[in-house]
Amino acid sequence: MIKKNILIQNSIAIFAILISNFMFCQNQFKEIDQLLQQAEQSRKEFNNLDQLKYAKQASILAEETGDSQKIAECYYNIARALSFLELQKESFSYINKASQQPYTKKSKLIQAQLKEIKAFNYYSLGLNSQFNKELPGIVKLLKKENSKDAIILLQRTYLNIGSTKPDSAKYYSELCFKELKKLPEKDTHLELADFYRYKGTEFQEKIPDSALYYYQKSIQITQKYHDPVLFFNYTAFGDYYSSQKKYHEAISYYEKAIQNIKEQNITPYHFVNNDLFNKISDLYGKLGEKDKQNEYQAIYSDLQKKLLTERNKNVESALNILLKDKEEEYKSSELQKYTLISIGVLALIFLFFFIYRILRKNLKHKDIIIQEAATTLQSKEEIIDQKNSETQELQLKINDAYTDVVELAKKNDPSFYFRFQEVYPEFQRKLLETNPTLRTSELILCAYTFLGFSIKDIAEYTFKSINTIRNRKQNLRKKFSIQTEEDMGIWLRNLTSKKE
Repeated sequence: MIKKNILIQNSIAIFAILISNFMFCQNQFKEIDQLLQQAEQSRKEFNNLDQLKYAKQASILAEETGDSQKIAECYYNIARALSFLELQKESFSYINKASQQPYTKKSKLIQAQLKEIKAFNYYSLGLNSQFNKELPGIVKLLKKENSKDAIILLQRTYLNIGSTKPDSAKYYSELCFKELKKLPEKDTHLELADFYRYKGTEFQEKIPDSALYYYQKSIQITQKYHDPVLFFNYTAFGDYYSSQKKYHEAISYYEKAIQNIKEQNITPYHFVNNDLFNKISDLYGKLGEKDKQNEYQAIYSDLQKKLLTERNKNVESALNILLKDKEEEYKSSELQKYTLISIGVLALIFLFFFIYRILRKNLKHKDIIIQEAATTLQSKEEIIDQKNSETQELQLKINDAYTDVVELAKKNDPSFYFRFQEVYPEFQRKLLETNPTLRTSELILCAYTFLGFSIKDIAEYTFKSINTIRNRKQNLRKKFSIQTEEDMGIWLRNLTSKKE
């Protein structure tokens, strides 16, 4: 009877533990979903740094649960936020991490979502051919998928393909609209509004009346579902009236767009908002109102400086978030190493204690036991020495990674510039502070020059003509205002070595 009661009590305890663990996991899943919803809301408000913070917090919880789906979704959100923050290298890293999750290999939707981020990373890097190659892959993955998210991504992809193929734009816009009609209007009103604005842009130059018709349809559906974010619609109307040379009406809509951005607490430091002030300034110039033109141009210039500062802050903060993550991984690795060493030391202590007891009981075997203990101790010390040696070798390999950038440059390896940024992390930031209009190809040429390669060397490694490289370097000299007698390589090295 007593044994039976004990069995019942143990069963109840085990059941209670299982229920407790289940409830704990459910609470974590709920918290992960809430953080991802906050990340999505931050994305809609153009607050990309907050989007990254929320997604990173969610990923930490997801990794604790070990749930592959949640982990993949978090990595996808992190990759998207990093892409918006112009950290393409880091974004690719999280795309790769998400792709390795078992859930990703089974889910066509998240594979397509990751392809979309990859495509826009290529676009941001100026690799348009790679951008165009990724988009058809999304269509292939989602063509037979019927979920809401899959349909919305597929219709967006059709629009993106159409934007790169003007002759086929009408065909792809029809495919887009066909996908949207598969879902209830209330579920796709945001996408429909975007679609109608896209159609309006198509007609703006050739058939203005049709453009106005589609812009009106866009704002009507936005207002029908009480969406408070209207600045895209107001901007479209402003562009329409500007093209029709109705400058006062255009200014009025641009002002409405600016006011809507303020009312919805959307971050002011992004290109859409800043461009509005520039457009208004241009229109006042056409109206001959110089004071107003100068007033809005001053606002635009001030915002442009703040935009650059804010972008640099966001990039720095984002890198700090990722660096903190790397530090945690390193600490975890170190903790694991020292835990193993501690276990080894404790094992040795117990071993000595055991030997000591044996020695007291059996003095006849004293010499043999002492010898065995010494041998065991030596073996343990050799293992510890080996581990320390491996740690030092690993550190040397990390340091060597900073020296192979020259070899990558000589081979014109696609990963050259990514590795260069790892070795010289301040290089790009300081060049963009000097001239924010630099393109990726210009930054890469600066990197070659920084490393001391001659024009002839660069032409040979990059398969360009010497005249082409010479002209591009001359254009860069003008952009940086480098004196004729000054060596550009020395100038670049002095710039990037300056302490702030």
